Amino acid sequence: MKKLSFNDKLGTFWLLCLFILSSAAYAQNTGSISGFVKDKNGTPISGAIIKLSSANGTDRSTKADSLSYYNFKNLANGKYKLLFTMLGHLPSTVQVNVESNQVEVNGQLVEDPMQLDAVVVTGGSPKKKIESSVAITTMAAKDIQQRAPLNNIDLLKAIPGLTVESSGGDGPGNVWVRGFPQGGGYIYLGILEDGLPVLPTGYSTIPSADQYYKSDLTTKNVEAIRGGNASIILANTPGAVINNISYVGAAKSYGEFKVTSGLSQGLYRVDGNTGGSFSDNIKYNIGGFYRTDKGIVPPPYTAGQGGQLKANVTYHFKNNKGYFRLLGKYIDDKVYWRLPSYYSYDGSGKPKALSNYDIFTQSMEMIDSKWDYTDGSGKTTNYDLGNILHTKLGAVGFQFNYKTDNDWQITNNFRYQTNNTSFNSTLPLGTQQYVPGVDYTYLDGSPAVYSPNDYNVFAVALLQQNKDTQVMDFLDFKKKVNKHSLGMGVSLHQFNVNNEPNDAFVYFQELKENPRRLLIPAFGIGGNGMLPASSSIAIANTRILSSYINDEIALSDKYRLDLGLRLDNQSIDGKRPYYGVNADGTPNFQAPASMDIAGRMDYSVSKTNWAFSAGLNDKISENAAMFARLTRAYNTPTFNDYGAQTYNESSIKRRPVYLAELGYKYANNGWSLFSSVSYSAIKNVSLSILVPTSVGIQPLLAFGSTRTISAEYEVAYKVSNNLGLRLTGTLQDAKYTDYEASTNTNPIVLAQMGDKKYTFTGNRAERVPVLSTELSANYDYKRFNTNWGIIYTGSRYTSPSNSYELPGYVTMRASVGYKITKAIEAKFWVDNLTNTRALTEGDTRGDQFRDFSTVTPGTLMIGRTILPRSFWASLSYSFK
Repeated sequence: MKKLSFNDKLGTFWLLCLFILSSAAYAQNTGSISGFVKDKNGTPISGAIIKLSSANGTDRSTKADSLSYYNFKNLANGKYKLLFTMLGHLPSTVQVNVESNQVEVNGQLVEDPMQLDAVVVTGGSPKKKIESSVAITTMAAKDIQQRAPLNNIDLLKAIPGLTVESSGGDGPGNVWVRGFPQGGGYIYLGILEDGLPVLPTGYSTIPSADQYYKSDLTTKNVEAIRGGNASIILANTPGAVINNISYVGAAKSYGEFKVTSGLSQGLYRVDGNTGGSFSDNIKYNIGGFYRTDKGIVPPPYTAGQGGQLKANVTYHFKNNKGYFRLLGKYIDDKVYWRLPSYYSYDGSGKPKALSNYDIFTQSMEMIDSKWDYTDGSGKTTNYDLGNILHTKLGAVGFQFNYKTDNDWQITNNFRYQTNNTSFNSTLPLGTQQYVPGVDYTYLDGSPAVYSPNDYNVFAVALLQQNKDTQVMDFLDFKKKVNKHSLGMGVSLHQFNVNNEPNDAFVYFQELKENPRRLLIPAFGIGGNGMLPASSSIAIANTRILSSYINDEIALSDKYRLDLGLRLDNQSIDGKRPYYGVNADGTPNFQAPASMDIAGRMDYSVSKTNWAFSAGLNDKISENAAMFARLTRAYNTPTFNDYGAQTYNESSIKRRPVYLAELGYKYANNGWSLFSSVSYSAIKNVSLSILVPTSVGIQPLLAFGSTRTISAEYEVAYKVSNNLGLRLTGTLQDAKYTDYEASTNTNPIVLAQMGDKKYTFTGNRAERVPVLSTELSANYDYKRFNTNWGIIYTGSRYTSPSNSYELPGYVTMRASVGYKITKAIEAKFWVDNLTNTRALTEGDTRGDQFRDFSTVTPGTLMIGRTILPRSFWASLSYSFK
């Protein structure tokens, strides 16, 4: 090695001195920022993300350690901004000035009551709620359990924009979306389970989407997309999409098990859900429930019995490329479907009890629930109204999610599902006083016991089989290209139905709790008292082929433009029944329905519809945003329309839907707010007006168009770590813009009522309240927690004639829980705490033709009420 000369040594010495001096000078011009992240009460929050930025382009991020500590070192002097974020908390920012010193900044995070910073995965590219140009409501498992819903339908009451009737108990519910007109069911609302529909959107009551899925501990969270973007997510869904998302396993084992008792109704229920991993890349979840239930308003047979089993197994690909998931579900569940019955009219709009029957607390279901019938061919069929609504459903499927090397996200979601549901129900048609001198007997021949003021009921028993098979395959592609988040996809939804037979019988029964069937020989009612009325069929194969494309464009840090287009082709091939034959051998579709179907005529129809939606989101700050959206969507008929025996081609028209929305979102210092105003209109809805006549209920063909102006709001405030408040609601004005009906569309009605025209234009849409709102409070103190809710439902009209207005009413719910240990919790709650009596509907077949100013108090009227007060208790065990 060459020996250094004196000059070389001297040069090295000066270089070393220069380095030391420059380092010292640099050290005098740099500093650091450090501190802890805590909540409002000073509790450390580990895992929080801290992002640092400055005008000179310095951008760093770090995570708070297990002690909630963070540190940014070697920062040049200047001004910096710190952004503190944590899932489930509101982001907070701090401005910091570094001047060659160590600055200590302790970040504070407040829980976000409405999770505006949470990521929503339903529809399009996953995005934060505050960055989305659509109205979104989310409910985590904790939120669901705090509400303690009595059934699937009850859970939807937490979502603004929806008018929900769950007075039918666990049976089919009714959901109105932004004032769109309907007779009931889920016509404009799509229900998803893990991203796939449980049933095509557009059906009223039979079939009903709420019988194809069951809410239990396997549900991790619920995402509700309201308004325009729903029409891009799912075919024929202009109103809203509800996605029920299941637990799918985790690296560490977790689980919850719960035993529940309905103290006022003899309900016993066991729920369970658990998950974990078999290995580093294979995870699982399995859960379900089983229960038996006498009913809040008990019929003379078991109201509910059965349950659900769900499971999934997920294989995760290496390098975080995606996953492949197998899913399965089985339902065998019988529920009680509570339908309208009688009350004493007094003008108050409330259900006054009769002398020997109370519609609010008693059931009018018959004790004599079984009989058999032999048709003309000698075939004998056994019937049982006690089977009520019994669903047997099985489903298997898979989810494939993969990210390619060039960043395409490919998702394929598939499900095969079979279902067999028995709908057994009764509807009252009218009442009669007992005729003196006429013998009324029971089935065993013993005389019926009655007083002169007692009534008997003329009713119809409906016994329908709903057998269907569904195949769904949704294929999606997503990719981010510069400022674009592109999404496109195609889907197939095959829905094959073979519902044969659907039978109807008429009969007489007593008007009292748990009545018996009556035989009236003087009126020709003998045998088993069940008079065959009609038999029908619903045989159809519906195929929906769809394609969509959307693009979310980040115009800047503030603005995002969201565009979506969807095309749907619906093809229906089915058989339409007829009950008579013309002299030339052709089908006679004018022949009245009977138990003997003369034949079935094939039909085929294919329609293509489209939906377009455009939204703009302005992210004003990390805490606030505004959005606007315009949408053109549609509503289309189903096989129930095309396959009806009374089908008339002129009754099928295009039904465009138009929506405009403007919304505001805000979250800061424990406050969360979502509010929106919207305009919604639908054209040419086929509305069948049912008219009571001497030969039964007859329909009048009519069309209606509506417009709704509404305001929806969700406000949440975290008063402290212990107390949280939430206010949700909908204020809406839903009116018919065009609605006329003429008696000359039905010869029977024309003959009995003359040539009349009924005009409902300008009237409020029936059964839609002007205001519905709920204020709830949740308070935690040490091992105790309590939740209270006050719900106001505004006045509604029972029919489009606006002749009978039901008054608004208030109900309350309350719960209290106690943590016996960290893993074991006991809970007690009560629904309808004040035992409020209120009608949810009137006589849908007669109110529009009745002048209530002439109705005598004490007249028997048809209606349906909310459920009476009920008490519940549960004991749960959880681990994670």
